[in-house]
Amino acid sequence: MPTAETETDETPPDTGAEVASETDDESTPSSRWDRFDTAIVLVAAIATVFVHPVHQMLSRPYWLDEAWVAILAKVSWARLPGLSLTNPIGFAALIKLMPGSGLQRARLVVLGFSVLTVVAAYVLVRLLPWATRSWARFSAVIGTVVVMLAPLSLGRNDLKQYTSDAFCALVILAMAARVDRVAQPAPAWWLAIVSVAALPFSSTSVFVSAAAFAGLLGSALIARARNRIVEVLVTGGATGVVLAGYFGAVVLPNTNAKLRAYWNTYYLTGTPWHMVHAAWNRLTDIVHPLGMPVVVFIALFLVGVVVLLLIGARAVAVAVPVLWIEMAIVARARRYPFLDLRTSHFLLVSSLVVVAVGVAGLLQLVLGWQKIVGTIASIAVAALFLGSVRVHVDKLGIPFETAREQTQYVAAHSTPSDVVLVNSSGTYGFAYYWPDGKVVAITDHSVGQGFRAQVAGLNAVYATGRTDAAVLDALRAAVARWHAAPPGSRLYIVRSHVSAGEKTAWHRAFAQLGLHPRVISTGVEPLVVLDPPTSAPSG
Repeated sequence: MPTAETETDETPPDTGAEVASETDDESTPSSRWDRFDTAIVLVAAIATVFVHPVHQMLSRPYWLDEAWVAILAKVSWARLPGLSLTNPIGFAALIKLMPGSGLQRARLVVLGFSVLTVVAAYVLVRLLPWATRSWARFSAVIGTVVVMLAPLSLGRNDLKQYTSDAFCALVILAMAARVDRVAQPAPAWWLAIVSVAALPFSSTSVFVSAAAFAGLLGSALIARARNRIVEVLVTGGATGVVLAGYFGAVVLPNTNAKLRAYWNTYYLTGTPWHMVHAAWNRLTDIVHPLGMPVVVFIALFLVGVVVLLLIGARAVAVAVPVLWIEMAIVARARRYPFLDLRTSHFLLVSSLVVVAVGVAGLLQLVLGWQKIVGTIASIAVAALFLGSVRVHVDKLGIPFETAREQTQYVAAHSTPSDVVLVNSSGTYGFAYYWPDGKVVAITDHSVGQGFRAQVAGLNAVYATGRTDAAVLDALRAAVARWHAAPPGSRLYIVRSHVSAGEKTAWHRAFAQLGLHPRVISTGVEPLVVLDPPTSAPSG
């Protein structure tokens, strides 16, 4: 396959960077952006919006994992750093700043980052030193389509920071690719600036930044460019100090043992061979979100790395494999889950770009050998990929929970004398959806979210757990308050994200206290109500 231009005597000495031609001749390498690239990016951005179920994203209520993120929009700016937990401060700030009155409007932040991720995929592949501008464009379109339509991308429309992680990862890799091609002094500082700017919006960007600097160092070592080696080491070291300081001051203090314990099954253990075996098993578990068999994914990823090396994109060729190794090491140290579909979204999207490069390289090779065969192969590859992903287009992958419906019913029908009991998982949705309510966030590292949410001034009891004891204690407290309330008062019991064990605990608690609540249908999760007793309670 055609490769990037080789260095000549006119190439600035001791840089190790490939210098792209700036001519308009299609027979020479060029990365210069033009109106056609702008048009392609605009089309890709619009298409990304259309492949996601925007109407459903704005109408379906938040489920537990989203509700505790959405509620950050209702807390003060001063409390935001301490409550964000796994949500980067910048991402949480965007949620607070989202204009409008729609209750689920914050999901537009996620959609926005999905669009930006697709744009970043095009820019990253377009920046690579392909042999011709037309082939650079064609390869970038392949990368864009793969990132846009991969089932794991289409499924990320819930209110979490993972699309922000993917966007920041691709931007950092794109900057590394750009720096790798520039021969002028001190370009590594560009990557440093991007790395620092990305961190408030993506905590995982620290891993990508480390891999990107490793990629630049590897490229400089391959080129035996002493000045570039020193520059990357100095800049990377300084950037590492800044990133580590931010991580230590902002991110680590807001994690807790409960959250780390939640990911126990997604850490890595054992020998390196055992870790490789676990990685294989986890890839097979997400084969459908990948949109291709695991063997094909790995094979095309390796081909992509080879293609990157052949065309001279050494920094990216080194950085992405290093990122995989880095994430495995971090998982072995029990600091970050490995190959969970959500938390590893940035890693998988970055890898899909390399896969797309592999596909582009193979098609270029076949087209160079036989255009008719290459054309047929291109059509076949596109048909296979589109056929495997079409069922995921415009589909909402968000669990349906009805904390919103229950909360709105209680708000519309309750009186100030009524009592409300909220189960432990429903507190976040209840506090978020309570109309015109002021949220009280109580720091509590015994829960994975790091805080509990309540509505100020409301006569409510909040369960603190799902166990039989926790449910019974909460119900007793609520019933006692209900019995002490004025005659005619009701007890509303709001429950969301109820597990099978918790459901049994509620049945036992009702039976033990001799209660017979009625059920009001509010969707998949009904509201439970205890009406005023017909006679004064005894005892």
